[in-house]
Amino acid sequence: MKNNNYIFNLKVQKIEQICLFELTWGEGQRLTTQVNYPPALTQLYKDWQRVYLNFYRSDQMRGRTVDGGVAKLTIDWHAELVKAETKLMYEFHRWLRSGELYEIRAQIAQTSQQLIKENTETNEAVQIFLTCAPLELDRFPWEAWELGNEFATNNAIQFIRTPLNISTEAQEKRQGRPRILAILGDDTGLNFKAEKESLKSLLRIADVEFVGWQPQYTAAEVIQKISDAITDERGWDVLFFAGHSNETDLTGGELGIAPEMSISISEIAPQLSTAKKRGLQVAIFNSCSGLSIADALIDLGFGQVVVMREPIHNSVAQGFMVRFLQGLAKHLDVYESLTKARQFLRMDKSHTYPSSYLVPSLFCHPGASLYRITAFRWQQCLRQSIPNRWEAIALAVSLTLGVLVPFQELLLDTRILTQSVYRNTTAQIPSEEAPPVALVQIDTESIYRAQLPNSQLLPMNRSYIAKLIDRVRTLNASVVGLDFILDTPQKDPPSGDEDLRKAVHRAVDANMWLILGAVLEPTREVGANEAIGINEWDWTLQGYVDAYSNLVELPVANQDCLKTCPFAYLLSLVQLAKQEIIKLPQPQTDRKKNFRAQLLNVIQQHPNKGNLSALWQWRSPFGLQPILDYSIPPKQVYTTIPAWQLIENPDINKFPLLSKQVVLIAVGSDERLGIAPGTPDRSLAPAALSYWTKQEWLTGGETLAYMIHHFLNHRLVIPIPDIWIIGMAIILGKTTVLIVKNQSRLSLSRRRQIMAGAVGAVILYGLAGLQLYISAAILLPWFLPSSVFLAYVLPATRRNNHA
Repeated sequence: MKNNNYIFNLKVQKIEQICLFELTWGEGQRLTTQVNYPPALTQLYKDWQRVYLNFYRSDQMRGRTVDGGVAKLTIDWHAELVKAETKLMYEFHRWLRSGELYEIRAQIAQTSQQLIKENTETNEAVQIFLTCAPLELDRFPWEAWELGNEFATNNAIQFIRTPLNISTEAQEKRQGRPRILAILGDDTGLNFKAEKESLKSLLRIADVEFVGWQPQYTAAEVIQKISDAITDERGWDVLFFAGHSNETDLTGGELGIAPEMSISISEIAPQLSTAKKRGLQVAIFNSCSGLSIADALIDLGFGQVVVMREPIHNSVAQGFMVRFLQGLAKHLDVYESLTKARQFLRMDKSHTYPSSYLVPSLFCHPGASLYRITAFRWQQCLRQSIPNRWEAIALAVSLTLGVLVPFQELLLDTRILTQSVYRNTTAQIPSEEAPPVALVQIDTESIYRAQLPNSQLLPMNRSYIAKLIDRVRTLNASVVGLDFILDTPQKDPPSGDEDLRKAVHRAVDANMWLILGAVLEPTREVGANEAIGINEWDWTLQGYVDAYSNLVELPVANQDCLKTCPFAYLLSLVQLAKQEIIKLPQPQTDRKKNFRAQLLNVIQQHPNKGNLSALWQWRSPFGLQPILDYSIPPKQVYTTIPAWQLIENPDINKFPLLSKQVVLIAVGSDERLGIAPGTPDRSLAPAALSYWTKQEWLTGGETLAYMIHHFLNHRLVIPIPDIWIIGMAIILGKTTVLIVKNQSRLSLSRRRQIMAGAVGAVILYGLAGLQLYISAAILLPWFLPSSVFLAYVLPATRRNNHA
């Protein structure tokens, strides 16, 4: 929007032989002066008008002849018109250069020069909204006032006329492709061919429709068709009229729509008001004597009206309109298009059509912007997409928080908790027959009952681990994972390594698949040491237990799990392979081939079907790492068995499912247990897990159990990065802002609707995201993208309301 300091309102009133000039601008600045009105000016205008009409004759004027005929004397009307124009313009400019008007001229010129300094790269111009009273002053060619010449001001000064009385506010611009309604009236003695072709040339950038008189229609039918077209529900941007017209005192002017049939502006005012409410901005009357038409339409709230102040010859009207429409086609605004057309008449057609450049005028509503057919260019889109101050702040904050790991962990924890509540409320808890994992935990009670001293807790007493292996063997467990690192000999108790070696051999000879824990180093796994004698890699397996407590650990991309393999992933492969592959190599202590290499080779050759192939071939999209889904209750994931209960209860019926489950032996949440002194194998329980169990800690064994569950059930939830969805929120938010900006002066109810719609969209997106998480295993971030979207949209409604 243009700075108010560059917009002037010049009011000129004639009272008897005195003219009062009042110039206002900015924040209440005002200059007033009185100037004597030169009596000769009125007579010179009448002389010019008489010669003008005689030169152009009346047979092809776009106004009906009321009186007077054609002079019979042979007179060089061209020469006479040039003389009359010269005398009129000389006297007119002499009056406007009078000393009493110096301060007004100087103020306008100074502002124009200041605008040039402040806006060197733009073509902005000072605008003067001119109001004249009485009508006698309005007939003068004020657009020809060469105000800048006196002060050597090169920048253009735009003279825009505005009526004395305006009772209706301007309407906001309609959205979508520009629409132009062309009304072709009575063509008696006229030819509209050039205008039709020029209008049709706009079809590449606008929709153009024609309506008007046709010989087969009655006058009443023509009026009805014109009325229906004006009130089209789709709305219009530009109304064009070609034909005969005249001024009237009380009815706003009249339009000749058919031979011997005219209609006044007041008769179609309701239809024009309806069209204005639907977006009609501009009316162009390429017809005669349109001053009263312009006043009436601006009073109705039209943004701009182009009229001819005097009768206009058909050829002049055609030449003017062709150039004017060419300007609109080049995306010039209405004033610029009018100026180009006037310059064409003055510079290129001064001999053919003398004085014609003085006739066209633009009337404008002070509350409306100059209309132009907007060009859709990528540079314009880029400029509009640049965030403003508040949008930039919202963008910077969201992007910063989007990459801060602690904040992301907090958001993830809160989101999974919300998923738990949603899953529980909507009764969408998985209903497997039995948890796929049996988690045997060495907890505080087990330590107490076994009377294990602290010196035998880190590393864990291997004799005690041996008892657990022997016990699950008697319960027919077939796949067992040990979440312990057996990399060094154990001195306390002295028999620990031997007891564990014997238990491992007994288990393997019973066809138990035993997977031992390891830690991951850059190029290898470090786990059980064969030199200790507990195991050999020809008949046991090993996987690394390193993992984050909220992420699913997957094999390294583009590797086959031969060198390094996640512990939970390997356990899941074995369990599925046992279920789906008949000729699977079996664990035996007399084997002499690397057991993991042979197992992976068999899996690779397995037919491309079933859960085993799905897990083996699964690759994370875009390298995104799945998360652990703690929204699933732990009782659906694993059965918790305290180690003391497994050892002390000899009844096999107490553990009927153990033979079908993956058995995971791990330490509990006791702070004395872990990988190293002072580093217990536990972390704070996620909020979602606490929602189900009220527990304070999450152990490493429980994390591995969730991973195994996800692998076996193909429950791999992919988290979409916040940055991705923030980008989409920015696009949607900015698009909404641009739509809102194009709706000037939003009502309070409309503003509330937009705000409610934005908030409602965010809520619906959140609910859809909750369901998509369960149904499609995709986690869409909600908080940051929604915040960014609302940070864009909500301030825009307030800014627009105060625009």
